Amino acid sequence: MSSGGGGNCKYSCTAGLVGLSFAGFLLSLYTSYVEIRAERDHSYEAMCDISERISCTKVFTSPYGRGFGLVGPLLGEDSPLNIPNGFFGIFYYFLVAGLSFSNSIRLTRPTTYLIGLSNLMSIYLAYLLYFVLEDLCIVCVSTYAVNLVSLILVVQKGRILVREDQVMRVIQKDR
Repeated sequence: MSSGGGGNCKYSCTAGLVGLSFAGFLLSLYTSYVEIRAERDHSYEAMCDISERISCTKVFTSPYGRGFGLVGPLLGEDSPLNIPNGFFGIFYYFLVAGLSFSNSIRLTRPTTYLIGLSNLMSIYLAYLLYFVLEDLCIVCVSTYAVNLVSLILVVQKGRILVREDQVMRVIQKDR
């Protein structure tokens, strides 16, 4: 363990990433449930539907609620990849949680890029939410927050791992 409590912070970052991934997983599960339920029952109102302008169902059932609004136009509406965004989220958060347990720089770097990509997708989806759909989706905004805090934690963890690696190289060099 490095001096200055880096080990404790590393484990706190790991716990935070796993916890946030669990929260993101639950948000994605709820997203998928609401979309599927709303498609089957047009009178369904989700808990996150507060008003005409604050409605997650409106967002989830929009053309941007499947394949991020990109898969359908590019690969066709019947493409196996044109699935509800929540399904992508379920897979993504499960993957991030699993990768977060590693204290290897080799795995933390790609995890950082993956979480960075999810933040770019969050910016894209937030743009669509506000400017195109003109809606406020509490579940969506919560997901964006999960992604942002995850990015902060994975970058912090990566810095700690790099520092620990540098210290170990100095110690081995001096032997």
